[in-house]
Amino acid sequence: MSLQRFGAILKAGLTVVYSAMLAVAVYGYTDIELIPGKHYRAQDVQPLHAVIRKYMRYSTAATSFVDLHKGWASCGLACISPDVQDVVLNLTWHIDAPLSDGLIAVHPRDKEIVVAWAGTHRYRALITDMSVLTLPYIPGTTMGVHGGFLESVRGVEDRVRAHLRKLAQDYPDYTVVFTGHSKGGAEAALNALDVARSIGGIKPRIRVWTFGEPRLGDSEFAEFYNRQLGPVTYRVTSMADPVVAMPPMFLFNYCHHSLEIWLKNDQGDVYVAQNRTECFEDSNASSSIDFYDRSVKWHKNYLGLPPPDHAAALFSW
Repeated sequence: MSLQRFGAILKAGLTVVYSAMLAVAVYGYTDIELIPGKHYRAQDVQPLHAVIRKYMRYSTAATSFVDLHKGWASCGLACISPDVQDVVLNLTWHIDAPLSDGLIAVHPRDKEIVVAWAGTHRYRALITDMSVLTLPYIPGTTMGVHGGFLESVRGVEDRVRAHLRKLAQDYPDYTVVFTGHSKGGAEAALNALDVARSIGGIKPRIRVWTFGEPRLGDSEFAEFYNRQLGPVTYRVTSMADPVVAMPPMFLFNYCHHSLEIWLKNDQGDVYVAQNRTECFEDSNASSSIDFYDRSVKWHKNYLGLPPPDHAAALFSW
């Protein structure tokens, strides 16, 4: 057997093992167990729907520019849901250059520290979205990430890291969840990776939930991300969302990281993607939709919780 053939078999075997691990470890909730490559009817994954709705509300709160001084209830409909009651805000930020908006909150009932990043809810954020030229994630390496998202995260990372380090010490048994919709999802994933690499002992506590996340970096970065946080990252996509297909793969070798959970229709049927390619994109999941068949309405509809429509703040500069 040739060395090349042996390497291919070994890689395939590791993929199977990785998928099996996910089938056991998915979500960290004992009442949810999903298997990559399997389709689920909506009525069979209601616990998953509940988790998605909860973290979508945090994403909406970040996009609504929730005010630290006014308290959690300052973000409208997203903040009055029973599944995010008793949340205590710890930090909010609204920075113009590089543009960045988000929050850190503590939820004692669920024993969670949540870091939520805002989506494209300021016109200026469109500039961030379009800054698709990749920059090295780690100086001196070739793995590239979206330049706009990287600058947004790095512009506030010292403040976020300082608050998280203190909260992690104050609440040693709390899970640390990073979440966001659209641009906010990409920034949440990137921030989670930075935190995992910079705060000792916090990595096992991290979970990442993103919604409508665009591609974050190239294939080398996607592989690096998966080695670090792939088993605890849940990238939720909705039917024919066009944003998850951007930037296109031919541009700077952009690729998605895992694990994709595809909401297949209005009813909330689910397909759990398999990581069968180096770009971690399953042709049976959201990438099965032709780009010209996609619609922005699906980017705004994640189980009936569209951030722009539920946000209290108006679209601003």
